[in-house]
Formats: sequence, C-alpha cells, structure tokens
Amino acid sequence: MAKTMISNNFTLILRISIASIWLYAGILQKLLNPAFLNPSSEQYVGFTIQYLSQGSIIRQFLYIVAMPHPVLVGTLVMIGEISFGILTLIGLMSRLCSVVAFYTNLIYFLSASWTGAEEYGLNLLMMIINAYIIAYGPGIYSIDSLVSRKVNVVNNKIIWIIVGSAIYVAIIVYLILV
Repeated sequence: MAKTMISNNFTLILRISIASIWLYAGILQKLLNPAFLNPSSEQYVGFTIQYLSQGSIIRQFLYIVAMPHPVLVGTLVMIGEISFGILTLIGLMSRLCSVVAFYTNLIYFLSASWTGAEEYGLNLLMMIINAYIIAYGPGIYSIDSLVSRKVNVVNNKIIWIIVGSAIYVAIIVYLILV
C-alpha cells in the first residue's frame, strides 16, 4: 500500500512538473509574447527556426518542414505546448498526450541540443518523463484513472503510441504538402 501511494505521489509530482514547463513555454513565452509570431521582431519564431537549423543534425528536416511556414509551425507549437500542459496537469488522455509531447521534445532535442547543456538536458529529461507516463500512466490522481474504470482502452499503451505517432506523422506530412 505504501509503495503504491509513493508511486502515485511521484507520478503526480512528475505530471505537475512537466505540465508547468509546458504551460510556461506555451503561455508565457509564446501566447503572451507578441513578438513570437511577429516577423519584424528579433524574437520571431522564424529566426529561432533559422538559428536552430544552423547546427542541428536535422537541419534538412527543419528546412523542409518548418522554414516554409514559420507562423503556422509557431502556432502549432504554441497550441501543442499549452495542450500538453493542461492535459498532463489534469491527467486527461495522458498517454496520447505524452506520445505527441515525446516527439515534440525529440524534435526540440535534435534541433537545439547543439546550442548548449540547458536545451540538451531539459528536452532529454522531458522525453524521459513522457516515456514514464506512456509506460506507467498518469496515476490515480487523474481523469484517466476515473475514465479507465468504465473504458479500459485508456490503459492500452500500444493504441496510444500508434495514434500519437500517426497524429505526429500526419502533421509533418501536412506541413510538407502545404
């Protein structure tokens, strides 16, 4: 009993921690920052993509997918980060959210890890937390825990990995074709 309680508390702490990072990035650094989507600003997302592309091992991917439409990509990133934060915090669609968030952090990691230890460490840590939530779920202090009593599919890791992967691939294909 004590081990389960510690595990659930630990999972809740992880969820709150990663959700706060997502919400800070999505709301304070992007949504409330008028410069983020403004091409005449030094903080414009297009300049960030261009800068990250310089040393990134996925440079060609960034040129093909992100550079042609930086405002659309910036908007998707902002919506994604805010969504990841809210869904992770309340524990709703946790595995699906964590799969898509994992891929997002993987792109950030591969794009920005060359810039320094801060980007390298933060994105790697967030990928590990996302993998933990995918593997073990959001814990009992979550909406998913309540829903899983009625709908067992909530606990099926494989389905959420497939669906989350399909969503991420669909977004990338869409960005390539636009």
